Order: sequence, then structure tokens, then C-alpha cells
Amino acid sequence: MASEYLKWKYRDVQPDALVEHTKKQRRRNWWHYHKWYVVLGAAAVLMAGNLVWHAATQVRPDYQIAYVGGVPLPDVETAAWEDRLSALGTDCNGDGKVIIKFNQYVTPQNADDALYAYASNVKLMADLDSCESYFFLLEDPEAFQAGYEVLQEDWVLLESGLFLARRDFWEGRTPKNLENCVQLWDALRKEERS
Repeated sequence: MASEYLKWKYRDVQPDALVEHTKKQRRRNWWHYHKWYVVLGAAAVLMAGNLVWHAATQVRPDYQIAYVGGVPLPDVETAAWEDRLSALGTDCNGDGKVIIKFNQYVTPQNADDALYAYASNVKLMADLDSCESYFFLLEDPEAFQAGYEVLQEDWVLLESGLFLARRDFWEGRTPKNLENCVQLWDALRKEERS
């Protein structure tokens, strides 16, 4: 009975005639329903492009040297070390340049900078774990060795009062350019003797 009623109720109803939209109206309709997909897709493409660009243009150092001390080294001294090591070193990664990265791990001894010292210590532990730095400039190599036990015992006292030391490795984890680092260490020792 309900179906007969519905037939009677809608007896005069005619379907709407199809309206043909213009190209502009179809584009506006499409944009209305898809604009957020387009915006999110463009943002994803931009982020992926940014990651690829940074990965492709990242400068990879040939050698890394770590400074561990109570006060940061001046920029002049870090630049001098970078120049000295780049003059003696070889191009390990084949990019045509000898690039030195100087990592400073400043551990102040006063209680006011305890958070800064803790953060610096965490960065140093990450460096030691990933075997990044082979060369170390230290104020107190004996205290450093007692705390971390990662140095070879042939450190050298420099004119500046700092000690130059090199890393010892365990568990077969070594940097990729270990042979080049050893050659640079030998060149530095030869230069110090003369």
C-alpha cells in the first residue's frame, strides 16, 4: 500500500533537466572539492624536495677533530687547526677538497652552567658512539681518558698548553677513513718533532 501511495503522491514529479556547465563552472566545482588535496600534495612535494636538496648539498668532512675543555676555543685557533689539518690531510671522500670539521665540547666546571655541561657531554657521547672524531684537543687528557677510556696513550703536548690525542677503537667500529686518519696523525707527529 505504501508503494501505491508514493506513486500517487509523486505522479506529477518530473526529473530535472540536465544542466550543461561551462568549463569555468566545472573547474570551480572541481577546485571546491579538491583544493585541500592539492595544497597537501604541494606541501608534501616541497618537503620531499627540501630533504633531497639538503641531502645532495650536504658537506661531508674528511676529518673531524674534537676539542674538550672548560672554555671554547677562539675562532682564530679553530681556523688555524682546520688550515693545518687540511694542508696535511688528503681528500678522503673524493669531492676535491679536504674539509675539516671542528667539534667543540665545552664542559664548564661551575654550577651555573651545569645544564650546558650536561648537553655538551651528551653531544660528546654521541660523537664517541658514532666514531666521528679521530683527533682530540684536550686540556686534561688523563682525566678524559679516566672518564671515557677511548684514547691511545700517545698524546702530544702542544705549545698552546693543550694536548693532541687520537682515538682508539673497540668492537671493530672504526671510521671509514681510518687509514687516512692514521697517516694524518703520523704527519702531525712528524711536524711536531721538527
